[in-house]
Amino acid sequence: MKKGAKSKHDFRNRHRKLLYKDINFISKVSNVSGLLKSDPVNVGGRVKYLGEGQFDTEIRKAYKESYLYLLKTAVQKSTLDKNTNAVVGLPLMQYKEDKQYLINRILQSGILQDVDVLPEGIMTVDADYEGIVIDIGGGTTDICLLQFEGNRRKTLMPYSIPNGILSLESDFVNYINSKFGLDLLPADADRILRSGLYINGEQQYFNLDVYREFIENLISRIRIEYSLKTNKVILVGGGASRLYNSFKKRVPQAEIINNSFFANAVAFEDYGRSIWG
Repeated sequence: MKKGAKSKHDFRNRHRKLLYKDINFISKVSNVSGLLKSDPVNVGGRVKYLGEGQFDTEIRKAYKESYLYLLKTAVQKSTLDKNTNAVVGLPLMQYKEDKQYLINRILQSGILQDVDVLPEGIMTVDADYEGIVIDIGGGTTDICLLQFEGNRRKTLMPYSIPNGILSLESDFVNYINSKFGLDLLPADADRILRSGLYINGEQQYFNLDVYREFIENLISRIRIEYSLKTNKVILVGGGASRLYNSFKKRVPQAEIINNSFFANAVAFEDYGRSIWG
């Protein structure tokens, strides 16, 4: 890798993941600083503040207004080198159409010396893997079938569902708010699922129908596109660990990539080292 460049990033909708130091941070930027200390990020003379505001809900990742600010933050947190190369990712269904635009946008910003873009999900599995890959991200869930034709592995019938862990968290919190008359935010979903819901010190009980419905709909869609019973199935992405146990109850052969949260970043690092040394 040239001149000590060490950054390989998997840019997701909720967290921005940086492999070099296993850094991750919430993918929010705002035009104004909050009450607590916020990190200012300057891109092209415009300053925004990290960790404030709302998530960028633009589905096409390459066009997110926040993208360059989050990229610059990730680079600054990983290295002091000013001449940095990096590999970043795009959802499979956005890859062909948006790859060159994203490369141009990043290089014109001056944040990186060189950059390459890879499709998310499929880079994380072994080179000889044949089967269904499900990449559950923040804003999208991308599915494809990897299959060998002769000596070449091809990506068949890829498609994307415009729902991911962010929309699930939002739907779940909306249900909790409606049921108990609360004003929780989607960011509270992790805490409630992990520790339970307590109101005035008393534990409250709730269902997980939002997550179950997502899994059932996902499985139904996969059955339409592929032979689910006869293919291997592997889950990857930031939402994979949250949904894996429930998914496996319905699809017994399903597996999950090791360290699924950072799996794309790990794959991008390997690729980056292969092209830059």
